[in-house]
Amino acid sequence: MKRLVDLDQEEKRLFKEARNLLATIRAAIKEEPSDLAMATETLESLRQQTYEDINQIQHEAMVLRAAKSLQKDDFIGRDIEWHWNPRQTGTANEPDLRGIFAGHTVVSAEITSSSGPKGILDSRMRDTLQKLSVMEGMRVFFVRTAPMLRRAKTKISKARYQVEVKLI
Repeated sequence: MKRLVDLDQEEKRLFKEARNLLATIRAAIKEEPSDLAMATETLESLRQQTYEDINQIQHEAMVLRAAKSLQKDDFIGRDIEWHWNPRQTGTANEPDLRGIFAGHTVVSAEITSSSGPKGILDSRMRDTLQKLSVMEGMRVFFVRTAPMLRRAKTKISKARYQVEVKLI
């Protein structure tokens, strides 16, 4: 995991990345396609240039929001040392975000930027919650939509996990 030292600085860096990605998207679609072949070529080019960054920037932004939320709501006034996996590169025993206080893990958090629990996303949520349920400290699963909140609460309740789900 990588040490997350300055949340505001990371937000500025990520905003710059997002703006650059949006510029890439605008440049890729400047020319109006004249036929279906040109339209699909443009879409393929756009997908190759942006797909991974679109997903990762959203995820990274959510991790930063989660850290700020935890610092403000749950750990106010405590000097928490934050560690993160900004680009979803953690191992099976690492959360997206970990808070350490006095050498002990006080919070482990997983974050999803997905908007709805459909298909593979639903099974990934199950696996993520199971992984999170055995981690140290307060365990929190952050979501960004009401459908994801409802589905996570259902899964947590049925499995009897000691995991809190928060909407940010």
